[in-house]
Amino acid sequence: MTEIPDYPNLYCSLNTSLSRKQIAGLYAAIGWEVRKCTWTDFEVFGPWCELVIEGESPILMHGSVADILVHAAEIVAPLRAGCISFTVECYGPQPARDLLLELRS
Repeated sequence: MTEIPDYPNLYCSLNTSLSRKQIAGLYAAIGWEVRKCTWTDFEVFGPWCELVIEGESPILMHGSVADILVHAAEIVAPLRAGCISFTVECYGPQPARDLLLELRS
């Protein structure tokens, strides 16, 4: 497995009435590590990713993902299960940072 990159390569905009806590709960329910990182924001950790859930209207989720093209479907699976409308952009390595994949639901 590739290491988690030291730069963000996933950016996601979530259009939902769910709170950041409820979105983090979708990941916690499938065994991901979740913790509060500010008064209102959450961090979500998997063995191959580190994500932050913050903001509102829309809620933003962003972070670093190893083998992003391999794991993109796993990241959006809880969002799909929660019937959350989203746009996800996955980027390649620095310095080019090419857009590799865009997912919408």
